[in-house]
Amino acid sequence: MGARDWKSDRERTQVRTERLKIGKEITMRRGSVVVGLVAVGVLGMLSTGCVDQKKYDAVLLRNREQDKLLQEKDADIARLQERVEAMQARGGDAQRLLDEKDKALAEAARERDEVRKAFNELMEAYKRLAAGGGGAAIPEQVAIEIEQLMREYPNLFEFDRATGRLRFASDITFDSGSNAVKPEARTALAKLAAILSSDVAKKIHATIIGHTDTDPVKKATTIALLKELGKTTNNMGLSIARAESVAEILKAGGIEAARIITQGMGESQPIPGADNRTPEGKAKNRRVEIFLAMGA
Repeated sequence: MGARDWKSDRERTQVRTERLKIGKEITMRRGSVVVGLVAVGVLGMLSTGCVDQKKYDAVLLRNREQDKLLQEKDADIARLQERVEAMQARGGDAQRLLDEKDKALAEAARERDEVRKAFNELMEAYKRLAAGGGGAAIPEQVAIEIEQLMREYPNLFEFDRATGRLRFASDITFDSGSNAVKPEARTALAKLAAILSSDVAKKIHATIIGHTDTDPVKKATTIALLKELGKTTNNMGLSIARAESVAEILKAGGIEAARIITQGMGESQPIPGADNRTPEGKAKNRRVEIFLAMGA
């Protein structure tokens, strides 16, 4: 065998080796057209048995560059897919939040309607009480004793026999922004409880209703008090708290809890002719009323 033949055999062996190596690389390139074309060019050169080393190296380098570029594009696609999935997840969360908000709004509207209905019914009940429609008139003896008590405390409360209403001035009964009954009013209420605890008054029921003027609750001490009592921090809450304080004194004086109802009207029921735009009108509207009527 001549030197030429030996050299040709060696070149063929190198070609086969490089062909296998490049074939493996091509398999790993996920079917890329660009890489495939480059590889085909390499295989074409190799199949002729005439491999120019510089061209081969250039093709191989280009092949690797394309492979790196493909890997980068795959990574970009993966990141974009993650963003899409994250956006879809956030979209699902947002829809759930919207659904929950709509459900909460519907529930709030339902509760608002129920409160409005209950409040309207309360208004009608108060109007009936104020008009003397709370039930049968109280016994004459009880009415006389209450009138005597009124004369004993002329500045504290007034009594309307026709409607069975006792009207206590809040400014004399309570300190500003407080639900604590003042000593003189506490004494008068204890005496009223004694009258209503007598045998002749055993069937009398008392509805105690608190009222305020239109000035909003602002004092920090009043707000803290109402929160502690579990009341709303407004005039409605204050009017209820005051009605309940009066009820506690009557119960302590011997009147059964079943005979007492407490309500708060806030600023909703001013006295006719008492203008909340004037100090005098506001003073009249700040009050606690006790309506007495015969029960079953």
